[in-house]
Amino acid sequence: MIQKKDKKKPDPSEKSKKPAVRRAATAVQQPRRPSRILDYRARRRFPESSNPYRQLQLLLRGSMPLLRQKAGSLAYRFRSFLDRMIVRMRERTPRHQLIQTALFLSAGVAVAAFAAFQALYTTATTLSFEGRELGTVASEEEAQFAVRRVEDSISQVLGSQYSLEPDKVSYTTGLAFRSTLVEEADLEAALSESLRVVEHGYVLYVNGEKIGATQTQGAFEGLLDQVSAEFRSENTISIDFVEGVEIRECDLPVEDFTNLADVALLLNSEKDGEVTYKVKKGDCWSVIAQDNNMTNDDLLRLNPGYDIDKLQIDDELLISNAVPYLTVRAVQMEYYEEDIPYEIEYRDDSSMWEGDTKVISKGQYGKASTEAKVTYEGVTEIEREIISRDIFQEPVTEVQARGTKERPSWAPTGSFRWPVSGGTITSRYGSRKIFGGTSFHGGIDIAKSYGTDVVAADGGEVIYAGWMGTYGYLVQIDHQNGYVTYYAHNSKLLVSVGDKVYKGQHIAEMGSTGRSTGNHCHFEVRYKGERQNPMNYLP
Repeated sequence: MIQKKDKKKPDPSEKSKKPAVRRAATAVQQPRRPSRILDYRARRRFPESSNPYRQLQLLLRGSMPLLRQKAGSLAYRFRSFLDRMIVRMRERTPRHQLIQTALFLSAGVAVAAFAAFQALYTTATTLSFEGRELGTVASEEEAQFAVRRVEDSISQVLGSQYSLEPDKVSYTTGLAFRSTLVEEADLEAALSESLRVVEHGYVLYVNGEKIGATQTQGAFEGLLDQVSAEFRSENTISIDFVEGVEIRECDLPVEDFTNLADVALLLNSEKDGEVTYKVKKGDCWSVIAQDNNMTNDDLLRLNPGYDIDKLQIDDELLISNAVPYLTVRAVQMEYYEEDIPYEIEYRDDSSMWEGDTKVISKGQYGKASTEAKVTYEGVTEIEREIISRDIFQEPVTEVQARGTKERPSWAPTGSFRWPVSGGTITSRYGSRKIFGGTSFHGGIDIAKSYGTDVVAADGGEVIYAGWMGTYGYLVQIDHQNGYVTYYAHNSKLLVSVGDKVYKGQHIAEMGSTGRSTGNHCHFEVRYKGERQNPMNYLP
């Protein structure tokens, strides 16, 4: 009797195992379509490059297929492991617990994969100009804004509306590595560099230095004319600049063009440079400052450490540390009447001291119409060339008597020396505060020790020697040329009225008589009775 063999019931675990293997194999053999898309875009957007940083990026991206293969292999092993675990759990665990566990594990894997994707990739827009990629930013709005900024900048320079041709600009939106994103300013710079809009223009140079560029013919000539306008007149022959000024015509990028207002401001500005003033006879600190449109403090600030009480003839004072950026050189024709000097005829006179003269008949200047070519640099005359001179009034010769008699030692020389050697000036000529009030000081006070020699400033005749109120013991000397000198506050007098004294003769000894606060010599110079500043006469 043939017994019927029982069919072996299929094992549920065996049934579920095979499909799991097939699914895993399918996952390895058939890569997902998004991966292929990323691979294609990466190859398109990152061609070969000589940049070391881009080379590193290319290396990493070239490794992506291998990494994906390894990831697929790991995914296959992981899913095989999960399948085995599911089979075992089905044998031991109720069905609903198995489903919960599978869902939990799948959700964890999905979250981890999404987080990794988000950390590496983002949606971005790549700006291209004439088919060449310039950079990638976070959004198309950012790329469009960068384009508008570049267009506005070029429009300002050109002075007219400028727009990029739409067919030359493209925006590509897709996935990109976050590390490849650039700043908006960098994208603007790349676009400007790519444009390099070249226009015909004019460049201004001063002493070889580029000052500015413009598209407008004659713009710089107009600015230079404005600078030189105040030095131009109907008699101007030529006008230019001391500095080397040159305008060159050339083609250059539009971003090199400059604002004419800025160039005008520079050409009319000042630069570092010293302007000096030489002290003349009769000058004082306040007058020098006023004549040069300065305050006393301004003048002192430019001359630190200078003693304003010791102003000397031919001293050079700094009155400005700035000069015009451009110095105008102008050649002018000038027409004027000028005096023609007269000659002097001398006749010897034995009754006069040797070296003295006296006018017998006064001379007269002649008159002439003169034409001259004068060159100025700024306001300073540097050259004068006489073109013609038409004399319409001849000069009249002056006749003078000239002394031949030998001059005695006491005769005046016409110049003064210091009445005290090595003393200290304690009070100068002019207003001063003394004894609780303000008074005018008619001379200078020279202080030294009691008994110091006081000498005659020049030769002459003593016209007073004695006590005179606030002067104390006083000596007056008439130098017979309109000048009289005073020597006051002496302790002892060594001359008398009528004495003839020579220049440098010992006439008194220093003291503190009269209205005095210490040993000193009060020295005055008077011309025809009027007090003068002694500092204008002393060496």
